Amino acid sequence: MIKRSRRPDLSEEQIKLCHQIVDDLVRLHTETHPSKGKSSEVGKNEKAFKALNKIGLLAGILTEWAENQIFGTYYHLAKSEIKWIDGDTSDKHKNELMWYGNNLPEDVFSNDDHLICERVAIAQILHNTFSRYGRMGWRLSLEDSLYALNEGQVDWLLKPTNTNQQGNAYDLQTLKWAAVKHIYKLIGEGWKKTAAQQKIAESCGTSFEAIKKWEKECIKDRDKDKATLKAIQFGSFYLKVSKAVSPELQKNEILYESLMWNTHSKKGEPLNDMSYGAITSIKLEEEYPMESLKERLIEAGMRKAI
Repeated sequence: MIKRSRRPDLSEEQIKLCHQIVDDLVRLHTETHPSKGKSSEVGKNEKAFKALNKIGLLAGILTEWAENQIFGTYYHLAKSEIKWIDGDTSDKHKNELMWYGNNLPEDVFSNDDHLICERVAIAQILHNTFSRYGRMGWRLSLEDSLYALNEGQVDWLLKPTNTNQQGNAYDLQTLKWAAVKHIYKLIGEGWKKTAAQQKIAESCGTSFEAIKKWEKECIKDRDKDKATLKAIQFGSFYLKVSKAVSPELQKNEILYESLMWNTHSKKGEPLNDMSYGAITSIKLEEEYPMESLKERLIEAGMRKAI
């Protein structure tokens, strides 16, 4: 059964933010232009990431509906007995509206037809969004590789490389990283580090020593200067204080406020670190709740702790 929702309206603040993002993108384009010589090289790599982050936020505000429409259309194709999208199905608002909030259809991704159509939808979105701009090769390669997968062919770009790892190696590493993030989230909430590590070890169904090993590995591979973990600690402290001071604040209100701060502050500023940490902490709770870690680690192939 398809659940129903509605597209969130654009607020005045979001419209103002969109105008500000466009202004910022034009400024970044000008500041980094090669014609300016050496002066435009200063901080260019950081500005490149900043530009991509901003265009991602702009796309999220203005074109989320478009992606939802495409995914909804191909979802209905997967369910169609004739495997064809007719005019009656392809342009109805329900294709878009079914994806907002926690309103995924109960049978989504339940069979191979859904998987095939999901790949086609992603390929179509990539093609229509990016095919004419930037370094085209990687986008077109990914598009072709997704189509090839639907025919049973694994192209170079999607071919597994590290095939000797236990279980679902990528899922395991992602879950271990989530567990380490939870340690620092607890520390931000006032826990002592050893107690936080022990709590997460229990939640993951593994040993205290294993958690310490995960932390060491994840810091080495993903967060060498611990910038993300420090931000999570900072952000979770802010969330705790915010809830204590204003219990009526909803999670989405805190998230939106943090996004605004993150957009309008510079990297390295305390406000930016705090807002990034708050956003990451909120998403951590949504995507990797602590109580789900043990079961998900086992499903991914975690070996029993010794």
